[in-house]
Amino acid sequence: MGYNSGGELHRRVRVAWLVAALVTNTLTVMLGCTHRNTSVAPGGDPMTVTEDQIAKLHVASAYDIVAQTHANFFHSRGRESLDPNVPAIPVHVFVDDTYLGDVTTLRAIGAEEVMEIRFYQSYEAQYKFGGGHMGGVIQVITKN
Repeated sequence: MGYNSGGELHRRVRVAWLVAALVTNTLTVMLGCTHRNTSVAPGGDPMTVTEDQIAKLHVASAYDIVAQTHANFFHSRGRESLDPNVPAIPVHVFVDDTYLGDVTTLRAIGAEEVMEIRFYQSYEAQYKFGGGHMGGVIQVITKN
């Protein structure tokens, strides 16, 4: 395989190196964004903690359930400003379809009361719960 000049070979090597770097960085980001304790049943929804998963845990509250299975649910998915002094938009908590507060309110919900916990990204939360939930929503579905 002949090259017209040393410049052509150098360009192809640079392109190959950039492609390899891009693939490596993409895989690192993809793997790094998954919480190590996230567990999903085959065919399950990664944004949901099911009653079967909850039954296997020995925890006291809904907060503990989320902390052990999907701790990434606690973190807001949005910011209102690029200014680092402006806090991130908080994640809101709903019990069934009623607004409860921020993620600390999950501590008041006993694990034995929880049937399922779902996380909604901001766009899903806006659709399901209305405006004002740009940080996302954790919905606790109770057994009652």
